[in-house]
Parts: sequence; structure tokens; C-alpha cells
Amino acid sequence: MNELLIARIEAKITQLGEAKRNLEQQTVRLREENASMHLINKELQRQVDELNMKLSEQLHTGSKTVERDEQLRGTTRHRINELVKEIDECITLLNK
Repeated sequence: MNELLIARIEAKITQLGEAKRNLEQQTVRLREENASMHLINKELQRQVDELNMKLSEQLHTGSKTVERDEQLRGTTRHRINELVKEIDECITLLNK
């Protein structure tokens, strides 16, 4: 009876060891993915900042026509919205 109990305990220890190794591997993978998402997020934020700066410059120049300014604003807003969505997706992935 003691031998059976010892065998069960050894089997549980083996299972726990395997589970620990799997969790360690998953942790490494998730850390790598997290670092990658941070880099993507940083680049997307840089692009948003750049587009905001361009938009600001365009809004302050008076040499363009109102129609062209509106078109540029719409295009820039659309791109900024796309980038913000990508940033939100990255943040969602980071929070998983």
C-alpha cells in the first residue's frame, strides 16, 4: 500500500514538473510577444505623432485651398484612426 502511495506521489511530482516546464516556456514566449508588441506600439505611436505634426503644419499654412485642406484633414484623420485602432489592438494583446 505504501508503495502505491509513493508511486502516486512520484507521478504527481512528475506531472507538476512537466506543468512547470510548460508554464516557463509559455512565460518566455509571452514575454517575447510582449516585447514585440511594445516595439510595434512604439512605432505606431511615432507614426501618429508624425501625422499629427503634419496635420498641424497643414492646418497652419494658408496657401492651400479650403477644399484641399479638408481632403487632407480627412485623409490624415482616417490614417490616425487606423493607427489608433492598431495601437488599441496591440494594447489588447498585451493585456491578454
